[in-house]
Parts: sequence; C-alpha cells; structure tokens
Amino acid sequence: MELNFFITLCVLGVITLLTENRSILRYLYIPVLLSFLVVVRLNAFVFNGFEIDILTYALEMQSTSFDLYYVREFIFWFGLRIIYYLTQSELVSFIVLDFFWVYLLLRISEYKDSRRLGKGLVIILATSFSFFFGYENIYRQFYAMVVSLYAYSILDIRTGRAILIFIVSIFIHNLSLFLIPLFLVRKCYTFPLKDKVILSSVVASIYILILPSIMSFKDADPTEIDLSYLYLFLFMALFVFYIYKFRDNVFRFIKIVPSILPIIILISGFVLHNQEMIAERLSMMFIPFLLYDLYLFSNSIKNPLKRKAFRMTLIITFTLPVFLFSSSMMFLN
Repeated sequence: MELNFFITLCVLGVITLLTENRSILRYLYIPVLLSFLVVVRLNAFVFNGFEIDILTYALEMQSTSFDLYYVREFIFWFGLRIIYYLTQSELVSFIVLDFFWVYLLLRISEYKDSRRLGKGLVIILATSFSFFFGYENIYRQFYAMVVSLYAYSILDIRTGRAILIFIVSIFIHNLSLFLIPLFLVRKCYTFPLKDKVILSSVVASIYILILPSIMSFKDADPTEIDLSYLYLFLFMALFVFYIYKFRDNVFRFIKIVPSILPIIILISGFVLHNQEMIAERLSMMFIPFLLYDLYLFSNSIKNPLKRKAFRMTLIITFTLPVFLFSSSMMFLN
C-alpha cells in the first residue's frame, strides 16, 4: 500500500508540475500527500513495518529522563513528550508532527507569482530522497532541517523571526549549527554579496579546522552504504556546470544559488577528515536548501517549456534514487 501511495504521489507531482495547475496541487496532491503520511505511520505502528528508528522515537515519548542527551536537543525530545501526553497515542503523535511539517513546507513554498506554480516546491521536496529518508527514518534531523529551511525562506523579509526559528532548529538537532554558513551567505545585514561569500566561506572553513574537536558531540549512526563521495560529486558537478553557464557573471550564479559554495566547503572538509557518516547526514540536510534555491530560480524563468523542463529535471533527479536503493525500498514494501 505504501509503495502504491508513493508512486501515485510521484505521478501526481509530475502532472502538477507539467500543468502548473494550482487546483491539482491544492485539492489532489496535498490530500494524497497527507494520506500517504498516514499510511507511513500505520505501516510502522499497526502493520509492523521496517521503520525501526520511528518506533524508537515512539518509546522515547514516554521517557522521563533529563539526561544531557535530551537536554541539548530539548525542543524535539520534550516536545515529543508533550504531544504524546496530549494525544496518548504514538500513532496520532506522529501524524500531528507530520501534518505540521507539511504545513511548514507549504509556507516555505509560498511565492507571489502563483501563475508559475510558486508553491510547487512542496512537490519537489516531498518525494525527494532526502525528505523520504527523513520522515521514514532520521526524523529528528529531518524535522530540524524543515524548521531551519523555513527560517531560510523568510530570512530576507523577516530576519529577526528567521534567526529565532533557526535557533529553535538547533535545539531540535544540533547538526543545524552547520547550516550557519548557508544563512550568512544568504543574508548578513547589508553586506555586499562578495563580502557575504567571503564571510560564509571563512566560517565554513573554521568548522572544518575545529572538526576533530567537535565530533565528540555527534550521535548519528553510520549508513549502510558510504555515499559521501557521491554527494560531493553531485555538489561539485552542479557548481562547475553553473559556473561555466554563468561564466560572464559568476556572482549572479552565487546570488541565485547562495547555498552551493558553503555546502561544497563543508562536505569537502568532512570527506577529507574521513567523516563520511556526518558528510552523508549533512548532505541530506543541505540538498533541500539547494532545491529551494533552484526552485526559486525556476520561478524567474519566463519561458514555460524551459521552466517546466527545469523542474522536471529536479523532481526526476532527486526522486529516482528512492526507487534505486534497496534501503529505501525496504520502507515501501
């Protein structure tokens, strides 16, 4: 059932992007997405699916410990306990959490020119492999990423609120601290773009230099297959391609996709330090920021065919891995 729902979601996503029909998005895609998430949780809590980490979170809902492990990310752990206290159901608690991140995703996807399906970003992200593994498995990191992405999306217009929300994301999962360079390059007072790029790069480089000292704070488990070099290649290939495409005005490319440079610096540093596990986890967090920048750029493409082709490339590129990896298919079967 879960696989059928996911395939239906993918097909609806493609149709919506091609037609740029807001009614399909609002009255068909979003209800199917919410239904799919309910099926995902039913599979975990009723049909005994493969979502081991989600079941572990469910056990933590009834915890009363105030150990440092919980305190340093207290917003997630204590928030989880509060929701469970109110619902008295692990299943309902996760459905509430899921529906809230969908709401945040719709807020992230807001764009003034609705004629070009500005809210279509939700389609690109919801079935992307970085989101899929997030709501199926690495939920705490996933939630921190969604919250920080919301902060990133309002950074230009509501800077104070964005900073506050970003701080919240840090206490959902401490890995959010590594997102600071992305925020600096997007918005740092009234600094010119060149200065923001330099500052962001310096901060990212400092992270790499002090990496051996801060790795003791990590708690991520290694993934089944080392994909850190693949992620690095993906980011580098995208960077080189667009640098060539915008070779007459490189800073225009940086303005369009501000997240790419600090992402490359950070992931390169982690790989060089042989921290493939964290490189993978961070890459999973970084990809939605990259997709946000790219989708925002697609809204500026006036030619409908080019705009739709660009978006189709994004959804195919980042959804297809879900069907290619056995680890993801284990969740869907």
